[in-house]
Amino acid sequence: MKIIQAISLKTKGIITIEGDSSYRLERKGANEDIWLAYTEKGFLTPDEDNPALAVKPGDIVDNHETLNGVHSYRIVEFANNAPKPTDYEYSNIVRYGICGPVGFSFGNYQPPPGQWGEICTPDDLRETWIWGTDFKATNGNLFTDNQIKYYIDNAIAEVERRLNITIKKKRIRCNPEIKGLEKGKDYDIEEALYDFKFARIQRYGAIPLRHHPIIKVHRFNLIGKFQNSEKSLLGSTIVDKTKGMLKLMERPLRPSETIRGIQTATNMYGTETLSMHLFYDIDYDAGYESASDVPLDLREAIAKSAAIALLNVVGDGLMSGFSSSSLSMDGLSESFSSTQSATSAYFGARIKVYQDELEKYIADNQRKFGHIPIGCL
Repeated sequence: MKIIQAISLKTKGIITIEGDSSYRLERKGANEDIWLAYTEKGFLTPDEDNPALAVKPGDIVDNHETLNGVHSYRIVEFANNAPKPTDYEYSNIVRYGICGPVGFSFGNYQPPPGQWGEICTPDDLRETWIWGTDFKATNGNLFTDNQIKYYIDNAIAEVERRLNITIKKKRIRCNPEIKGLEKGKDYDIEEALYDFKFARIQRYGAIPLRHHPIIKVHRFNLIGKFQNSEKSLLGSTIVDKTKGMLKLMERPLRPSETIRGIQTATNMYGTETLSMHLFYDIDYDAGYESASDVPLDLREAIAKSAAIALLNVVGDGLMSGFSSSSLSMDGLSESFSSTQSATSAYFGARIKVYQDELEKYIADNQRKFGHIPIGCL
């Protein structure tokens, strides 16, 4: 396993590489078209006179005098002579020198290849959604980027729960231990088998998945109870990615029918118990492929949710427990009154506007990403 991380010191950077091999190190600016390789003369386009160097795990200092703007780094094993973009490990994005804010609202942020990225950056929150707000408390403490990212992650989870969708890409696998899969490496979420119900597929011919929207379905098999027989249905199934629905185009199995392998798993129980001994084994990826694929309105809802939580905390840090004050001396008087009280936050007006807009968005789009559950008695 290899890991690369970059730290900005404004005029230079420190790239930390962990691993057990020699690597080719490359750098690219946000406004550049090509990756530059690390050579004896710095990051350049390599040639015969100035070839790329094999970099050992450890710390590398990037100290180019013209280093400025937004950059990212990547590494690949040096022995790989024709690497593909997916073969690389990519670093976080860092800023050097004097450059403006970075984010989707500024049109200068793209998730690094191979990474999901950030749905909105700390600069998006500071400079766009909470524009004009000081992030420095009365005691001098600053609200850091990592703290803002924590609130952004919480906002993503909150919107996922309220809309009943998956936003960050998740690899969902059924019975991963039996398949020899490792969590974190091969999958993110373990999911149970889906029950086979003949009455349901006979009427609707569709199976709603537990997570949506769907990126890709890798496996869709009808299996016996003891998983000693299976039948693939993926080739004859239409995938509704937005709704998270698998629409079966093949005529469903009837209790009176026999299929090679399936009959062996169920014949000892009789056809009346068919549904009790058949299941669907489904492996799929859910969410959005990267942060740049998230719809603009959904990104805005997440940013507003994060901004509401931040405004509550930052407001108290700027003016905690303060409502009004007055001062008079020798016939002169001065008074100041804020909107803060025991039941109203310092930024209460903006919080209320964002809350109302977020509630309206949730109400208007609650069924946009999924199906409407309907039942009867």
